[in-house]
Amino acid sequence: MTKCFTTLAGSKREVILRLKPAIFFLRFTFGILLSIGVSWGQLQTSGGQTATQLVQNTLLGGGVQLLSVTFQGSNGAIGTFNGTSSNIGLPNGVIMTTGVISGPDGPVGPNTIPNAGVDNGTGGDALLASIIPGNPSTFNATVIEFTFIPSGDSINFRYVFASEEYPEYVGSEFNDVFGFFLSGPNPLGGNYVNKNLAIVPGTPSTPVAINTVNDQTNTAYYVDNSSPGVSVQYDGFTRPLIAMASVVPCSTYTIRLAITDVGDGIYDSGVFLEAKSFSSNAMDVSSTITGSFTTDTLYETCGEADVTFSITGNTGVANTIQYQILGSATQGVDFTVSPPGTTIIIPAGQSTSHITITPINDGNPEPLEFIVIELIDTAACPNVQMPRDTIYLQNVNPISIVARADTSLVCNNEVLYAYGIASGGAGNITLTWSDGLGQGNYIPFIARNTETYVVIATDQCGSTVVDSFTVFVPNVTPLVLTFTSDTAICPGTPVTLTATVGGGIGPLNLGWSTGESNIFSKLVAPLETTLYSVILTDSCGNSLTDGALITVLAPEVSISYIYKENRVIQFFSSPSSDVVSYSWSFGDGQTSALQNPEHTYADSGYYNVMLVVTNSFGCTDTAFELVYAYPDFRFFIPNTFTPNTDALNDVFMGLGIGFIKYEMRIFNRWGEEIFFTNDIHRGWPGTDGHDNNCPIGVYAYRVDLETPADLKYRFIGHVNLLR
Repeated sequence: MTKCFTTLAGSKREVILRLKPAIFFLRFTFGILLSIGVSWGQLQTSGGQTATQLVQNTLLGGGVQLLSVTFQGSNGAIGTFNGTSSNIGLPNGVIMTTGVISGPDGPVGPNTIPNAGVDNGTGGDALLASIIPGNPSTFNATVIEFTFIPSGDSINFRYVFASEEYPEYVGSEFNDVFGFFLSGPNPLGGNYVNKNLAIVPGTPSTPVAINTVNDQTNTAYYVDNSSPGVSVQYDGFTRPLIAMASVVPCSTYTIRLAITDVGDGIYDSGVFLEAKSFSSNAMDVSSTITGSFTTDTLYETCGEADVTFSITGNTGVANTIQYQILGSATQGVDFTVSPPGTTIIIPAGQSTSHITITPINDGNPEPLEFIVIELIDTAACPNVQMPRDTIYLQNVNPISIVARADTSLVCNNEVLYAYGIASGGAGNITLTWSDGLGQGNYIPFIARNTETYVVIATDQCGSTVVDSFTVFVPNVTPLVLTFTSDTAICPGTPVTLTATVGGGIGPLNLGWSTGESNIFSKLVAPLETTLYSVILTDSCGNSLTDGALITVLAPEVSISYIYKENRVIQFFSSPSSDVVSYSWSFGDGQTSALQNPEHTYADSGYYNVMLVVTNSFGCTDTAFELVYAYPDFRFFIPNTFTPNTDALNDVFMGLGIGFIKYEMRIFNRWGEEIFFTNDIHRGWPGTDGHDNNCPIGVYAYRVDLETPADLKYRFIGHVNLLR
């Protein structure tokens, strides 16, 4: 995309208006890309504060006294930001833009618009225009200027510059511009007059700008956010950079934080200023709670506070920091400091030093107390608020536990509830019970024997206390139940099931799976395998269960057969695996003990075949089959017939026995089939396929026969048709 200029402002707006359809497509495309992008949270912004509030409450850190603040620009162009879940690189602070801090064209992602921007209709900035070649027109300038007094010999703050003009207009003559301009005494002599502190690292005076930090130049300081950016709208921005300058302690300075659109009022840019980072010599104090279960509160019975004193700036020489300890807690009574004192030295070449605060468990009930570590301004600049850190100290009452449960029982299987009431201690208290009862304040359990149960109460500092109770369980003789063993029978064989009972707490009850109660013997004769079970229960609900599996050993068999000849039949049995003997009866008085016998019948006719099989337990099964023994094969076919309706020889057909399949076809002299039948009792009446009488003559026939033994016969010949 080419950034066009005629009278600078007008032509670029015209280009953007013509690109609206394309911009809509890009919004849609970027929205799709977001669904597969890197998982970042949203940048968050908030407005409604004045420039003075933003500087005083958000931007300023330690070692700086604020005198006055002025503002130029749109109120919607400034506010605060939270970047902890975004990729902007700074956790939170002040944001200044050439557009707005909220809305679809603001800095909050996702990056769905490649040319986001709002023309606020406000004026430009002459100082920013003067640092651009050609001194072009500027628009929508946002300027926060404030006067301050530093307590140290340097100032610094962290920032990120971002713009929608990345990356299309890298190398262009006209790009949005920003700067941090310091005025005041120069420690090397003379004065700073609008000295720009937004300088590319490692260079003496190269300003940070779109043309000096991008995807081609000083790339180490650049973040490409156009592919797409999930959390931030701007197409590109710098990594966090540091603006710094040497100053004269206790002198008065003015800094001008400014950003503006160049050439037109669209394609917005913004500057993110880290909260509490604008400080003098960046002296700071912070603390970390270790050995405890919280990060912001120190408990008397556990943990200690590691207090870190830090400094940025000149670390080539040793730095001495003076501090004082304030607050409601008393040193030596509530806590100790190691090493003791009110002065700490940060050795040359280092930027931090530490002291340790350890709580004293004095055993006295006290409300929440606090310890304040505050740095002392050695330069004695008036009204400079020095960094401080607050540590909260929580008194811990001794931990105690009272454990209880029902202790006298009638039954030996009653459900009891062990409960513990804990007090004191640090944080949450965990109750751990003996005998595997687990953890918790209210535990159901069953005591089987007289026993003492112990509970250990542990607070989050690791302090413990123990209590116990004893449960007295009555001495009960265990239930006794014996039952008939598993048995195998033939189908319908009677079996007597017997149960013997004893023990427990009476009265006893014996229930059967067949529905009966309190009988101790039962005769059964199942036809199939059956599981019989009984349950013995005493008055306390104690129970025993036993059962007997009565396995019915019934063999199984089925019969099949094939014809080897018309009166010769091969029989087959399909038995279960337990069959050991076979007894065949073929229906003609003959028998066989083979598994698969062959039998020849002396005469044709129907015969009832029976097979009895026996397994090793003597159990039997019987199968039946009705078979037909066919007569021997015979077939006759005439050579002449007279279809003249005189009831003598009127149809042509074959005659025979000993076959199971019959097909006859008649053909005329041209080989055309004019008659077909598969019924031995249906002959050819001398007509064609349309029931027309055929003329006198010679006709061909073909007869196909098949026997039960799968033997096939074919008869081919001629028949004379006479009338």
